[in-house]
Amino acid sequence: MSPHAYDPLPAHEPPEPVGVAVRPLSAGLVDEVLDDVFVRGRRCRALDAAGPPGASGGPQWLLAELGDGRITGACPGELWRRSDAPPTEHLSAPPLDPGTDRWRVLEVLVFGPHAQIRLGEGADSGWVSTDAQDDPPEWLRPRDRSFLLQGWAGAANSRTLEGAVPLSVTREPSGTEAVLPVDWADFSGRVRPLTEPGRGALESTGTWLTVREYWAADPATGAVGVAFHRLTGLCTGAKPTGPEFDVGTGDQVRADDRAGARGRGPGQERARGEER
Repeated sequence: MSPHAYDPLPAHEPPEPVGVAVRPLSAGLVDEVLDDVFVRGRRCRALDAAGPPGASGGPQWLLAELGDGRITGACPGELWRRSDAPPTEHLSAPPLDPGTDRWRVLEVLVFGPHAQIRLGEGADSGWVSTDAQDDPPEWLRPRDRSFLLQGWAGAANSRTLEGAVPLSVTREPSGTEAVLPVDWADFSGRVRPLTEPGRGALESTGTWLTVREYWAADPATGAVGVAFHRLTGLCTGAKPTGPEFDVGTGDQVRADDRAGARGRGPGQERARGEER
């Protein structure tokens, strides 16, 4: 019998995502993130510092998954508005005290258009992800996507609360209520004319979570797939990313076929977002 008959196969190393830079946070920076967001309630300095020059001061959002619930929040200026404060504290996990409650943390995401901070379970470690400074080939460029946030239509089910910082309460299809750090808009759609007479594309309006996806290519097979993503924001209005489809033929609408093209959503300065 060959002495190599039972040798294990070499470990498979997945290909690295292209166009993204991921850096670990020091223990001191993890402490600072928790203190800024959950204790002092001020904008996250580490997130501001992570973005490119001139990116600080933009909107920030919070999604904290805890063992006993969820805390969400928005910080468009200097101070946070979080779901664990009145009038939504009954729909939220209790406030997080970083000095005694780290065991409750499953994952904390603090994010904006240009960067995302992720704290892992127990807040024992953290990472910050941003766009890399390289210029990937066209087929591996990051892609921006937007996902419709679910909620029953009508003011009796989903509504924006009063206050300077956007916060809304929505009743999900399951019947539970959620607190979202964004103005709420019910989903609707209309046919938007294209440049060619008689053609139109479905334009969707609603409340959206935006995400940037980063791709990787397997060097052995050439297969390409999404290998990493980060959240970039929440917004209300027309769907901020493509693709769009002709309502008559189902064909994808090309950029030069559009009439009244919309602006890009949060964090879309460099991504293609519509070709795939």
